Amino acid sequence: MMNSCTEEKEFHKDVDQGIIEYEVTYPDLDSTDIMLEMLPDKMIMKFKKDKFISNMSAGAGLIEMGILVDGSQRKMFNLVKIFGDRYVLELSGEDVKQMTDVLPPFQLRALDEPIKIAEAECEKVLLDFGISKSESYIFYYTHDIKLTDPNWYTPYNEIDGVLLDYRIENYNMHMRLRATKIIPQEMDDSEFVLDERYQSLSKDEFDKVVVQNMTAFME
Repeated sequence: MMNSCTEEKEFHKDVDQGIIEYEVTYPDLDSTDIMLEMLPDKMIMKFKKDKFISNMSAGAGLIEMGILVDGSQRKMFNLVKIFGDRYVLELSGEDVKQMTDVLPPFQLRALDEPIKIAEAECEKVLLDFGISKSESYIFYYTHDIKLTDPNWYTPYNEIDGVLLDYRIENYNMHMRLRATKIIPQEMDDSEFVLDERYQSLSKDEFDKVVVQNMTAFME
């Protein structure tokens, strides 16, 4: 997937297609934890208008995790490759939110502390979980990238910009993702078409075959 001969361009406001590179860190793990050597340290996200695909790999490429999101169709594809076997879970509409809604209730509070991340102007927002969680989250997002309704499938769907510094929970692991580079680049529509090599699973099958394997790998 996703090769382009287009010359890399500098970031500019209102870019509607290209690549975002994120650094991945693990707030709950000590910096000396040997497990960090097996976990992904980078995520690559490719986007075009209302579609994007993101990917990260672990264990020297033995395991790859990603999502393909189609905003116009309100569909999300969970993609996992484990030792050469490829699996996909397709979700749409309310099924997407049921799977991704893993956080306790929170309130969003805008904070007037704009900064730049990867050359993009960002706004700061506090996710206040109240008494349901000991720690609140700080997120940064930008309107400089024209990705349509980028968070519709997440618990953060009230945020109308592209998240450039945020947290997720993936396979019982808390991750922080912070953009390090935004590359405007023409993206072919084929980048956002599901690879035929992925085997489609039901939610129960996905949980059994994939989540169990991923949990075992992370332990």
